[in-house]
Amino acid sequence: MISNLRALALAVGVTPGEGDRDLLVRQRDVDGPLHLDRVSADRLELVHVDTAGILAVRSCVIEELVLDHCAADAILITNSRIGRLTVRNAPATCEISLTESTADVVDVHSCGPLRVHNVRVAESVQIAALRGGIRLKGLRTSVLAVRSQTSSGRRGRPDARLENVRVTESLVFDDLWLSSLALQDIDAASLELRRVRLDAPLAGSGVHCRDFLRINGMVVTGGAGCLEDSNVQGIVEVKGVRRIAATVPRQRPRQGGAPDPDGGPPAAAEPLELTFRSSTVCRVRVSAEDGAPLVVGLDNSVVTEALSMPSGPARFRLDGDSTVQEVDLGNAVFRRAAHVNGFLERVFTRVTANSLEAVRATLERQRRTSEADELYYRIRQRETEQAPWPRRILGHGVLGGILGWGVRARNPARALLLGILSTAVGLRLTGAPPGLGSERLVDVSAAARSLAMACALWLNVGVGAPSEVKTYAWTATAVCFTIGGMVFTTLTVGIVIRKLVR
Repeated sequence: MISNLRALALAVGVTPGEGDRDLLVRQRDVDGPLHLDRVSADRLELVHVDTAGILAVRSCVIEELVLDHCAADAILITNSRIGRLTVRNAPATCEISLTESTADVVDVHSCGPLRVHNVRVAESVQIAALRGGIRLKGLRTSVLAVRSQTSSGRRGRPDARLENVRVTESLVFDDLWLSSLALQDIDAASLELRRVRLDAPLAGSGVHCRDFLRINGMVVTGGAGCLEDSNVQGIVEVKGVRRIAATVPRQRPRQGGAPDPDGGPPAAAEPLELTFRSSTVCRVRVSAEDGAPLVVGLDNSVVTEALSMPSGPARFRLDGDSTVQEVDLGNAVFRRAAHVNGFLERVFTRVTANSLEAVRATLERQRRTSEADELYYRIRQRETEQAPWPRRILGHGVLGGILGWGVRARNPARALLLGILSTAVGLRLTGAPPGLGSERLVDVSAAARSLAMACALWLNVGVGAPSEVKTYAWTATAVCFTIGGMVFTTLTVGIVIRKLVR
């Protein structure tokens, strides 16, 4: 254990200057562990120092600490205050542990496994050229960047796990091929994943971004990724993300050149899924490349602003009780069912009540009331299709098909017209009541009289009817028809007036 800078210099065979607070130790071998305890210095640099054991820095105050090409069983820095910490080119088998310390800048380059626990860094943490996994827990810093790696092969792909990390500015993962990436309880102004390849699905919980979350060029060989209980107050941008399925070796062709019966064109690329579960996001923008379909799912999540129109083979999926404040409609119109289905298939993976309600609310907000009514009608019809058969008949057939759910004027008007025509045909075929004309079915005058009688039955009670039908039985029949006519007429006029007023 070495407790001062002069003792350290003598221990490694270096002649220190009088009153000098800077020390450079180059190409020295230490037979046992090297423990620096309560060392105070302006600059301490160890270059090509081989230690037979652990290199430990404990309770030290150093303005700049540089460990370059230092070989040891492990490097431990704990309970220290470092201005600038630089660790470079440590062996892949040497674990670096930084705990319970403070620093201004931390730069780790081309090193093995890294463990950081309860460390505060005033400015930035830079981790580059990974050669081992990283575990960051309880880290507080302004900027955190993890870039590139030197390891290759399946065994050389490191994994990264961040837990309880607070970053006041940006958190960046760039140009990496990781075995896995797990984010838990992350608070950052912005989070970016650029050109990151993962062997396992992205897993995140409690990710909070104040500005934006951007995923660009990520490749995943596993299944769907998921972010749970997260909150993004800015935009979520997912671009150029694709999935690579596990490759299956081709079978050798049969003798004689016979084609393989199992052979055929390659299957279409399966979409990569990224799900936000029980989360809140402000705006979502998705873009996918041809041949790399992408699905961004919202499961019991809330979009406080808007879903932008997806680009390429990208789609949204709304599950559970997910709600969307607004959907980017572009130039789409929703006057017919084909328009509605075409737009929903372009934006969402399937037509659901949630997707219909999101589009309807957007149309209502944009004061496109006629199109909003069309979406409302489709929502109610879809709800009754999944109900038990008595409610399905009442809702889908009567309330929807005949009455139009109070938003389609053509449905009750069409029902009234069909009722009048069918009544006229029935009167003409049965010949009742008498006195309406000739018994010949082709008599135009008699047909006109039957039509007028049908209108009188549906639209008034006995007014203009011949004397033969002014009996109690025909009056009761006229009252029943008139009640139906009043319902259809009132509903049609009310819907039209409502549309005109709005």
